[in-house]
Amino acid sequence: MTSPFAARFFSFRTPLRFLRGSYTRLTLTVIAIACGVALVCAIDLADRAVMRAFVEVMGTAAGRVALQVRAGEGAPFPEEVAATVAGVPGVELATPVVSGTAVTADGTEELLTVLGLDVADEAAMRAYGAHTRASRGREPAQDGLELDDPFYLVSQPDSLMLTRAFAARRGLTVGDRIDLVTPVGRRGFTVRGLLEPQGIARVFGINLAIMDVYAAEMSFTHPEFINWVDVVVESGKDVAAVADAIGDALPAGLQVQAPGQRKVDMQKLVRSLEVMLEAVGLLGLVAAFLIAFNRLGTVFEARAWQLGVLRAVGARSRVVWWELLKESLLIGGAGVALGIPLGIGFGRLLIPVIATSASLAYKLIAPDAELTVRAASLVLAAGLGLGAALLAAVVPAWRATTLGVQQTLRGRGVEQPVTGAISMWLVRGLVAGAVGVAIAIQSATGSAAWGLLATGLIAVGIALAARPLVHAFQPPLLPWVRWLTGPIGRVAMTTIHRNPRRMALTAATLGVGLGSVLWLWMLARSFELSVIDTLAGGVRADLIVTSPHTDSGYLDAPLDDHVLGELAEVPHVMAVAGQRVVDWHYAGGPITIDALDAQYLTSREHDASPSSEQRLLDDAIARGDAVNVSANFVLHLGVRIGDAITLETPSGPLTLRIAGITAEFLSPRGTIQMSRGLYARYWHDDGVNLVYLRAGTNTDLATVRTAMAHVLGEKYRLRILLWAEFIEYCAAQVHRAFSGVRLLAGLVLLVVLVGMADTLGAGVAERTRELGAIRSMGVQRRHLQRMVFIEGLALGALGFVLAIAGGLALGTLWVKATFPYLLGWVLQVHIPYAHAAIVALMTLVVCLGAAVIPARSAARLEPATALRHE
Repeated sequence: MTSPFAARFFSFRTPLRFLRGSYTRLTLTVIAIACGVALVCAIDLADRAVMRAFVEVMGTAAGRVALQVRAGEGAPFPEEVAATVAGVPGVELATPVVSGTAVTADGTEELLTVLGLDVADEAAMRAYGAHTRASRGREPAQDGLELDDPFYLVSQPDSLMLTRAFAARRGLTVGDRIDLVTPVGRRGFTVRGLLEPQGIARVFGINLAIMDVYAAEMSFTHPEFINWVDVVVESGKDVAAVADAIGDALPAGLQVQAPGQRKVDMQKLVRSLEVMLEAVGLLGLVAAFLIAFNRLGTVFEARAWQLGVLRAVGARSRVVWWELLKESLLIGGAGVALGIPLGIGFGRLLIPVIATSASLAYKLIAPDAELTVRAASLVLAAGLGLGAALLAAVVPAWRATTLGVQQTLRGRGVEQPVTGAISMWLVRGLVAGAVGVAIAIQSATGSAAWGLLATGLIAVGIALAARPLVHAFQPPLLPWVRWLTGPIGRVAMTTIHRNPRRMALTAATLGVGLGSVLWLWMLARSFELSVIDTLAGGVRADLIVTSPHTDSGYLDAPLDDHVLGELAEVPHVMAVAGQRVVDWHYAGGPITIDALDAQYLTSREHDASPSSEQRLLDDAIARGDAVNVSANFVLHLGVRIGDAITLETPSGPLTLRIAGITAEFLSPRGTIQMSRGLYARYWHDDGVNLVYLRAGTNTDLATVRTAMAHVLGEKYRLRILLWAEFIEYCAAQVHRAFSGVRLLAGLVLLVVLVGMADTLGAGVAERTRELGAIRSMGVQRRHLQRMVFIEGLALGALGFVLAIAGGLALGTLWVKATFPYLLGWVLQVHIPYAHAAIVALMTLVVCLGAAVIPARSAARLEPATALRHE
């Protein structure tokens, strides 16, 4: 049986009675909390959906595969390794795999993932969940692949299998021909089988083609070279022990690991992006908290006399305080109820944006992610929303219930006294000191967690700086306001002076919200301009040639280096050089190798400033005696010029000296630049991702490009870009990666708009009698409207100052420290002056837009009615 105390403690009867006449006034507060909840909910749901999709894509197609043997992220190595692995005790099956991409040559340029498997090995095909028709006696007829004779597929090198869905979409059946553009050029293939959406086809999706491994080698690697080996372990054998035995048998440069380990590595990378987005969501919730704090303080002060009466008739302070907190829970509950469905809808919009950002940042293929409503995400958003509403009420409720009864009854309509000025300055000093300590610890430890803490503390500091700013700016602003607007401006400034706490909280909301937007823009702009500056100084060519499609993320699919010789024969082409970019591993983590042809490194034709001391690579690197490393390689791995590093290659260990440090953005952990001749010799890889060309002096580049397209376009389907177009293309990729900034900024701006409208509306409601008195003295309606607009603009000016200071502080912190430690890249600080001007314009629009309804309400007041208002 429930006790009377528990019934009263959890009863919401009294809070509902108090709120009964305040629904309209609290609507904007509920909307603000709903926006904050929606932001957190959307980011968490979208992050989880994208992560789940990446994990499914990264999961291998082998249902029974327990281990994989790889060279980096798929560099080719001799297929004889598969036989070596097969001979290790405990290995049931070792299947060689060739991997590549191709595009349809009919003009649609649809991308296909191509896998080369040993289709003649029935046991191998069973391991992937695909079964030939010959094995259908024991397997369900709908499973696997539909293939009459796998040996016919082996004997005809132009044969492949497609998924049934892909074939149906293009009107293809078994026996039809399809032309594909591969790294070695355009080739025709015959469809020999169709895959059902089971096993391997379910993992890789409908755009999958399967070839025999030996035929795939001819188009995607080299004869007798594969990309990895899938290993099935005998039943009952210890996987870790078998992995150790395989590792002992492998040549240097090859690694054996569980497929799940690649998922873990990928999750660590993508998680860094998620942390940054979650920080944005929490800052939006902070803005909503400030709005709720401001509004609840105003509501509780307006009700001070009622609270005084309750205490005068015997109600205890803690009982009144708890009843006020329950009001905040009701407001927070309404915000959560509205914010959760809004967040689910917004999360669906965020999924493709986050997937694109992650794929471009980490050179992954963007998956088709679907949003799944998870209880954990809803509980997180609801908990933070209710917590923000509850915390927002703690101080105002405490302030409203701790004053004496007489003082409370006399304080009707007046801001109650707050914590002493000395105490508040002590708090501000502690916050500033904590920011400095967090930044120092981040620099010492390299942990981005301290940067995230500093980010939150800076947001708190922005809010705490608002009230001193209001007091500091009021004296110099007052003469200007009076000169520009006349006596009505003085009335507006007096209102701000009489309500410093509420006005300071509104300015703080503007500062945190718009400062967050400026911070995101500064981060995006710094990344974009850092990439452009690096390319502008490093790319030395008139024309850049690439594949028309990407292999993963932003990285162009490799071409066979035979294309270099064919391009060199085009009239007016003076010099040709290739670049190969490949992911590798070093010191227990991922890096990128950037291999450039020696003639690009040393030739005068490829150097726009041959006398410049800042050459990309020197002669020692061109000869293969040394390497350059990127700035983030130095940051994360602690090396310096002159150090020796040892790379485990498919041909054995390779030790090289570091000759210089350069700016690169190919890998978040670091990049090694070397000669492509050295790379090809040790990695057995002759592919090129980009080709740089120099044309003759005074040559019309458009003519050269047309000639290239005419000679090689049909065979390779090349993308041929001028230098300026290439820079613009790369900048567009960076812009795509940060495209989510606009969506997040829009929701943050909505929170700020609600906060401004709430404050100005509350000011009009509180001063109804005062405004009625002003109207009764003959003041025209338009002057009252102007007064509200002046208040909004004055608050906007203060908020803009806070936003600029806070945004620049957050942006500098993230560009110089937190971003390199969290996501990996080392950037140069670029202040987005144009975006700062946009923030100023947005502040003006938000303030004027928020003031429209309160201004009209003030102008519509009838003097007689207003004077009777209680």
